[in-house]
Amino acid sequence: MCELLVGNLESGDRLEALIFSAIYLKWINTGQIPCFEDGGHPRPNRHAEISRLIFRELERIYCMKDTSLQEVLSIRKIHPCLPSFKAEFTASVPLTRIRDVAHWGDIPHDLKLQIKHTIQNKLHRNAGPEDLVATEAMLARITRNPEEYSEAFVEQFKIIHHELKDFSMLGNLTEQLESIKESFGDRSLSALTLFLECKERLDNLEESKDALDKSIDLLLKTAQSLNALREVIVKGLESSLRNDVPDAAIAMRQKWRLCEIGLEDYSFLLLSRFLNALEVVGGAQQLKENAESKNVSSWNGPLGSLFVGIRQLGLSGWKPEECTAIGNELLAWKEKGLSEKEGSEDGKAVWALRLKATLDRSRRLTEEYSEALPQMFPQKVERKALGIPENSVRTYNEAEIRAGVIFQVSKLCTLLLKAVRSTLGSQGWDVLVPGAAHGTLIQAIDRWAVVKQILCYLKGAPGDEVTAAGNNIKGVVLLQELPHLSHLGVRAGQEKVIFVTCEDDDKIADIQKLNGKCVSYFIQTYNTTSNFPVKDL
Repeated sequence: MCELLVGNLESGDRLEALIFSAIYLKWINTGQIPCFEDGGHPRPNRHAEISRLIFRELERIYCMKDTSLQEVLSIRKIHPCLPSFKAEFTASVPLTRIRDVAHWGDIPHDLKLQIKHTIQNKLHRNAGPEDLVATEAMLARITRNPEEYSEAFVEQFKIIHHELKDFSMLGNLTEQLESIKESFGDRSLSALTLFLECKERLDNLEESKDALDKSIDLLLKTAQSLNALREVIVKGLESSLRNDVPDAAIAMRQKWRLCEIGLEDYSFLLLSRFLNALEVVGGAQQLKENAESKNVSSWNGPLGSLFVGIRQLGLSGWKPEECTAIGNELLAWKEKGLSEKEGSEDGKAVWALRLKATLDRSRRLTEEYSEALPQMFPQKVERKALGIPENSVRTYNEAEIRAGVIFQVSKLCTLLLKAVRSTLGSQGWDVLVPGAAHGTLIQAIDRWAVVKQILCYLKGAPGDEVTAAGNNIKGVVLLQELPHLSHLGVRAGQEKVIFVTCEDDDKIADIQKLNGKCVSYFIQTYNTTSNFPVKDL
């Protein structure tokens, strides 16, 4: 892989080399591609040296002015898969502690042999992700009965486990951030300290009804402190590596890069928890009721979370100028608030329409991402399958979308747009995929048995309904809200199936009356203020 990346990145195949490497390393790290030894005997320091070569080249590409968004996304997927190349791992004989433990005096002979053959020899012949798995299994065995093995032996084995986690760059976020603390200046250190304090308070917060309001406030504060810290780290990574930079500085830069990516991953968790807490206190309905009473302070939290999510996308290199513009709009509308009147217009309507325009813009940003990812990966995923289960190949793009901050941003947009539409009194339906078609309207069931053009309506969205009937389905009406980047929404867009969601009870009743009849289904744009698109022919 080093030859593929370092040897070809100057050519027109640069993006393809990055994409292939990202997919391959993802499947290696998740164990979907099994690793086998080739008879060689490279010690872990060889892996560390290769990792340093690849990292340096990736950082050079990352900081170039002509690097494309697709290349940035691919590079960010490669970085977490590279092992550490700190000095202790590039030494001529690294990770020697395991040898001492394998010859420990007061442990049974069979345990010595097992450690030697399953961990020590394998690690020094051909280190891989599976060595950490084997070490974790052995650690669980020797700590199962506290009195069975000596405290000194157990402590040494825990250190080995920690060293392997460090080599594989799999420490938790707090450990990673603590490891770069010494390289921070005073201003940067204050941002790091604030985030770690917020994170610790959040980790220790009891989950109870009384703590819900505190939880929402603390989640938002933690997300905002994460934003500030990540901005500091991204700023520190802006300059490219000099040719004469020492190895220790490159190793520290790797730590900074992984902390930056780790903060992005943690923001996904924060936004997910915030959305869950928001639903518990009433979600879109509660926001709508507060807007009706001209009290929009409850909107500040969701809008603040959306700002954090949008900012995270920009810091990851996804259309940063557009992310900055959307963020500025969100802050401006939050500061302006709601007035009784805006000129001769109703202040609430103007406030809601203004906010809706920014939310629509945010949603388009997420949809552009979901459209760009399949263009990068589909054929590459197939060609690099290497015996991967078909379902893993087929759902690769969906998994990448749903595991990223972009998915939480999409869900926030869906919730806020629902609240805004209710506030405006607009139609209770939403367009995921526009288009036109006609056919027989039926209610979907678990398994399809149709042989003609159909349109369908669904009461829920449990799985692969859009694709289960092959080319038969021309349009779908889903009788519930759905994030635009949900599994079903993404599949509908890929299959070019017209897709509308509907939550209005009266319209749902009208749809159900048309069951079994020939209907037309026509929607040209994402505008949801026109008439409902399903009509009896």
